Amino acid sequence: MSALLVDLGGTHLRLGIWHEAAAPRVMYRRRLRNFIEASTRGDIWQEIITSISDFAAGMRHLIPAAAPVVISFPGPALNGSHIIDAPTVSGPSTTLPELQSIVEERTGRRVYVLNDISAAAWHVSRCVEAQRFVVVTISSGIGSKIYDRDHFRGVIDEVAYAGEIGHAKVDESSEAPMCDCGGRGHLGAISSGRGILRFARQTAQSDPSFRSSLCVRQFQATADSLNNEEHLVPAAKARDEWALSVVRECTAPLARLLLQCIIAAGLQRVVIIGGFALSLGEPYRVILQEEMMKRCDYRVLSGRLKDFILMGDDDACLLGTAAFASRLCSL
Repeated sequence: MSALLVDLGGTHLRLGIWHEAAAPRVMYRRRLRNFIEASTRGDIWQEIITSISDFAAGMRHLIPAAAPVVISFPGPALNGSHIIDAPTVSGPSTTLPELQSIVEERTGRRVYVLNDISAAAWHVSRCVEAQRFVVVTISSGIGSKIYDRDHFRGVIDEVAYAGEIGHAKVDESSEAPMCDCGGRGHLGAISSGRGILRFARQTAQSDPSFRSSLCVRQFQATADSLNNEEHLVPAAKARDEWALSVVRECTAPLARLLLQCIIAAGLQRVVIIGGFALSLGEPYRVILQEEMMKRCDYRVLSGRLKDFILMGDDDACLLGTAAFASRLCSL
């Protein structure tokens, strides 16, 4: 069996191919416009659908016509087909395309749509030995999925809200930041890459210590031009105190919620993926682990938290679509 692989994220689109006898290959990556940048929501979806269909047409000589398209989607997806919400792509809009049927019509192939973190969990299940773990993405938004080897589905995602921790309310103040979905005070509005950037820009406007940070002195940021890729992440990796303090303050609510999930579900590992977290790397893992340990004085668990967090693969969602395709082949 083979498949065309699609990882649709809030920021990037990755496209690849998979043959049963070989490892999946990432063939194409591009940055996507989102609702913040595009003129209309229709433009966003048209760009995405055209990119997928053009890629499928270009791969006809490599992938048989009977091979499916497996799409990793950044939002709830039910029954391998129906998408419900995509706030990191199209904001609070609830007008979503019939993505499965449109791509099937454009490509002439069977199309499966699964949540991106569900896909990542399928991939991670091949790399991590833990019986029950959670995959968490920190990127444009925040999402998670629990994988349990004893569960009949493997990935626990049979209900639409499973793992949508980015929309848990963690700030109930009237000034709480707005989430891309339209809600206020959600975890994703605070602890995601976008949330951290918004907080950093707001802090930079009023905090005099910003001017002495590496963001300014080495990477030439201003309070208005400050961004993650060019300023905040490089400064944090260089151990800049101001940048690390911004990441730490925004990550504390995530640490608190993950600790609750670990206890409630009996999790044995937390695997972190997502563009923001992986670009920062070890400093991010250390901050999250320290913030979790700071909040845990339960002796049954506290001694186990030291090596609890693992950093995952940047292509985990795309590689997960191949793992899912392989599972289809075995059914």
